[in-house]
Amino acid sequence: MRARRLEIVDEYVEDGRAAVYTSAGMVVLLSALATTAWGLLGEDWVTSSQLAERLVHEFGDPGDSGDPEDRAAERLTEEALRSLAEMSLVELDEDQATTERATAE
Repeated sequence: MRARRLEIVDEYVEDGRAAVYTSAGMVVLLSALATTAWGLLGEDWVTSSQLAERLVHEFGDPGDSGDPEDRAAERLTEEALRSLAEMSLVELDEDQATTERATAE
């Protein structure tokens, strides 16, 4: 999966949290993690794995099970991106996930 920011009307950030007025006419209050994730996105596409790496660096690994196949950070990042997309804050390209997995194998 990959994501990029959608155009917004306005934003206000205080203490690491953002209140965003979307072009869909909604005001959304984001958590610190969602504010950081959303802030890392721009007009260019960013893959969920790239974003997950940066979030792990900032907030720590949410699924430190010791299993190298445990992709908890990426899975949770994708869930967060889907939530941001539902709030008209990001655009997603779900087909990119298939391409990324095929390339990795």
